[in-house]
Amino acid sequence: MLYAIRNDEGRITGLTETAQDGAEPIALKSPEVLDFLSGGNDDFQPDDYLNKSDNSVSRILEDLIDLLITKDVIMFTELPDVAQQKLLNRKLARRILNDDDAPEIEPTSILSDDSPVI
Repeated sequence: MLYAIRNDEGRITGLTETAQDGAEPIALKSPEVLDFLSGGNDDFQPDDYLNKSDNSVSRILEDLIDLLITKDVIMFTELPDVAQQKLLNRKLARRILNDDDAPEIEPTSILSDDSPVI
């Protein structure tokens, strides 16, 4: 079940799969839902949206994996070899794209020069 959160004018401002105060059930393929997801683009197609969002989702997953490794929740070597290679290739490509020849420096907290941020 999908629920819509609306503003005072009745326009959808958010969607959730769990019931919340002020959210009302709405059909998944409702024209209002499609309009909300499209951002007002009349040519919106869900498959196009998924294709376009893949890059940003990939980056989120890369950042999540980096965070889990940094926090010692997982070890990079625990990932399948293919995943390791793809992540390393993407990191290298990003560094080339950003023309980043500088060595990586561990960020520090503003509270203490000695404590890492993560």
